[in-house]
Amino acid sequence: MVRNTHLPATRLFAVEVSGWDSKEHFFVERCELEWDEESSKQVELKRALGKSNLLLVRLLQEGESNRAHPVVYEAEFVGKTKSGRQQFRLNAVVPS
Repeated sequence: MVRNTHLPATRLFAVEVSGWDSKEHFFVERCELEWDEESSKQVELKRALGKSNLLLVRLLQEGESNRAHPVVYEAEFVGKTKSGRQQFRLNAVVPS
């Protein structure tokens, strides 16, 4: 008997990320958002960020005239890639 198992799905989305880097300069960078339904959302950026950074992440949709609204996330440093890009886990920010 073959069991129907749920495999974790990881999807990639084109996004625009903006915020302030470790030198407190505002930046806008396009990259891919890796969304693992089981665990987290992650991005790889060229910029180094400070310890507690908020990022605005906006989904890029091809051919759409309406711009998606950005969502605020807290960036948690995960590591560096071999190419030197910074990896960050995105944690939801709950408004207070």
